[in-house]
Amino acid sequence: MNLRTVFLVMAFGRTLSAIGSASVGLAPVDAVDTRFASRHGSGTCVLGPCVPHGSVYPSPDTVYPAPNRIFPSPSGCFPGDPVVGFSQLHVSGTGGVPSYGLFRLVFGPPSALRISEARPYRFRASLLDLGVDVSVAATHNGAIYAYTGSEPTIDAAVKIGEARASENATVTREGRVIYGGGTYAGNWNPVPYDCWFYATSEPGVFRIAVSFVSVSEAKRFHDAELKGRTVDDISAAARSAWNERLSRIEIGGVDAAERARFYSHLYHVFIQPRERSGTWDDHYTVWDTWKTVFPLLTLLEPETVAAVVNSFADRLERNGRCEAAFIQGKEMRVGQGGNDVDNVIADVRAKNVPGIDWNRAWKVLETHAGDRTSDYREKGYVASDAEHDYCWRLKSGSSTLAFAYNDWCAAQVAKSLGKTDAARRLEARSANWTNVWDAAMVDQAGGNAGFVRGRRADGSWGAPMVNGSPEPADPRTQRNGSFYEGSCWVYSFNVWHDIPGLMAKCGGAERFVDRLSYAFENRLIDFTNEPSFYTPWLFTFAGRQELTRKWAGEMLKAFPVDGCPGDDDSGAMGSLYVFLQLGFMPIAGSDRYVYHGTRYPEITIRSTNGDVLRFGKDLELPPVFTHEEMRRVAK
Repeated sequence: MNLRTVFLVMAFGRTLSAIGSASVGLAPVDAVDTRFASRHGSGTCVLGPCVPHGSVYPSPDTVYPAPNRIFPSPSGCFPGDPVVGFSQLHVSGTGGVPSYGLFRLVFGPPSALRISEARPYRFRASLLDLGVDVSVAATHNGAIYAYTGSEPTIDAAVKIGEARASENATVTREGRVIYGGGTYAGNWNPVPYDCWFYATSEPGVFRIAVSFVSVSEAKRFHDAELKGRTVDDISAAARSAWNERLSRIEIGGVDAAERARFYSHLYHVFIQPRERSGTWDDHYTVWDTWKTVFPLLTLLEPETVAAVVNSFADRLERNGRCEAAFIQGKEMRVGQGGNDVDNVIADVRAKNVPGIDWNRAWKVLETHAGDRTSDYREKGYVASDAEHDYCWRLKSGSSTLAFAYNDWCAAQVAKSLGKTDAARRLEARSANWTNVWDAAMVDQAGGNAGFVRGRRADGSWGAPMVNGSPEPADPRTQRNGSFYEGSCWVYSFNVWHDIPGLMAKCGGAERFVDRLSYAFENRLIDFTNEPSFYTPWLFTFAGRQELTRKWAGEMLKAFPVDGCPGDDDSGAMGSLYVFLQLGFMPIAGSDRYVYHGTRYPEITIRSTNGDVLRFGKDLELPPVFTHEEMRRVAK
């Protein structure tokens, strides 16, 4: 039989309308469809079910290599391609090198897939070429499959995009019990790691639990979470857990399609990071999540962010380091920005989140402050031609800005803890951003002067020489040599701890507004990536809130009906969408929010700390307000 590549998500605009038409009055969880943002290049989110912050994330994987595929999807699945099986571990919305896809459950040769249910709590589909129906639900550490047809097999050697990711993987069968695992490599974090499973199989039902510690721990998870339970039992529990999370924001006065869109975005915010055996894992990376994901979690479930911050301190004590990327239980120094966990710690301190051991949290900040690159500490900037032990992602322009913001964040925490000397020293060092501001650089097309720029160790401007030639002094071409995932124009607005100083560098507030407007009107700001997430709100700091409203609206228009304008990045894009609709944007690392006005007639936010906040189009907040001011006005 020829493979039929059937996938019900191909006309996703119609799918959303169908979802929406049935979602009015339903619980928030039933407005979510996991196919939302699942297309590669529009979010790469995962089709399968999971529980909030759960370790295991079962989902179908498609054939790779396949015709016209030069790389595998990080989600494991290209819609429309034949499915090879269901693996138990996936990550949500990431780009680049795929991670996980371990312990693949194989029902037969590759087959076309037809989906009949795609909810956070249950996934049901038919493998059309095999005549097999599959229903899947997840617990925190395991998954259960109910199926028709012959018993599936386990392939423990593969991962997404690789036929063999382990040289020592084993699978052992003892009656109805199957267990195994091994040492794996090939994730986005290339460091090898151990992973194990324990499963039981009976006619029509397969239960599997996963551990990053041992088979015996996987067995303990299996017996506690899966043993004796059915797909219906487990999906009902997952549905309840998801509905509790998603109901923390109630929206009213919107049509069914928008309700489906909002809750599908919100769903992605509660997937990562994951709580694994007391450690919060799968930060891909905090560079992606500190601006929107963590501030939203702080608003909705502050105890989760407190636990994450305490885990930062645990990691420093256990591993001797706490990097912005922590994947498969392994630290990874990435250098996309700076020490981005510092910004999360400062954010929760500014918002008075309880439950944090601040002596231990301060140790993380203190360690990072003393461990920034030697050139940054000694010269006041990251040199573009110096060797660093971060990685190729560390760039002179973007990382100098990031380290300066880290210093400012650490200074605010030090000040609040009474560490006056450290606060003074770090706040002074946070002015290092000015060391990469080239006042002489001019954008010839627009006439704007003064930009952030890479700088060499000898003090000269630019990225490393190429064949003896300097980098062109054009802000529209300053990119890969000086900045990570952004241009000179994008990063020259990324000075969140010294906005008055930035305005002064640009010629004052009025000239700053003209410059911002020019950047937006000429598409020099990239709505689809994290470095530009906050840029529209700069207008408000210059006294032009109406322009913030305008460009926040344009940012919202960049979201397609079926997902994100770029990779969702562990809920970073989804949480941006939520804040755009709620009507305010946090400036993470501080207690500031910037108001642009809600898009919905009715919004109620219920936090696990007991706060109930109500917003609507008739509510007016100050243009810039604090967490406490929001609590007073919106109650």
